[in-house]
Amino acid sequence: MKYALVTGSTKGIGKATADLLAQSGYRVLRNGRGESGSDNYIQADLSNIAEAEKLVERTLQYTDKLDCIVFNAGATCRKSFEDIEYEDWQKVMDTNVNIPFILARRFYRHMAEGGTLIFIGSAMSLKPHATSIPYGVSKAAINMMAQCLAREFAPKKVRVNVVCPGFIDTEWQKEKPEWLREKIAKKTALNRFGTSEEVAQMCLSLCENSYVNGTIISVDGGYDLMF
Repeated sequence: MKYALVTGSTKGIGKATADLLAQSGYRVLRNGRGESGSDNYIQADLSNIAEAEKLVERTLQYTDKLDCIVFNAGATCRKSFEDIEYEDWQKVMDTNVNIPFILARRFYRHMAEGGTLIFIGSAMSLKPHATSIPYGVSKAAINMMAQCLAREFAPKKVRVNVVCPGFIDTEWQKEKPEWLREKIAKKTALNRFGTSEEVAQMCLSLCENSYVNGTIISVDGGYDLMF
């Protein structure tokens, strides 16, 4: 039995990825901040280091070997530049960069040979975007961190990659006004938003392809190719 841990897997990309891995034969440990009565669910707020340690402890009660970890839990801050406080910046960095690093270190000795770590990054890590400076900077940090971790995990034959989604039709994107959605869609070569399932398919392919390592992969439909 192969085990996978997917953080932030109660909705959107995380849920789609957890569902697809489960359909592909993994026993999936799911994580979220809220309560859930489902099996293999671990409640933990991954903006908090104490909660992250609880996630590690509970995960190791299920298994002492993980074949896949998908770091999907994330945070953003949509305040204007002048309104961003230190606490806002710190929460985004803790959730998106610092705690995933700690989790990767804590699970290092528990990763199975041939396993994989997948970080869900963002197209906003590759090009400046006005939506959220803390978010973009944190996701850019993930890219470098993952490549550094690929070197650290190499002796264990564990691969580390980043999947950078563009505009995916999650709940937050669906809340945007139609005129804005149309404007965004027209900036992609495919003229549409992506789906959570399409991002999940990329994650699964990274689990299955044993030679892709230290790579940052865009799943953005050709964003910014159309002007």
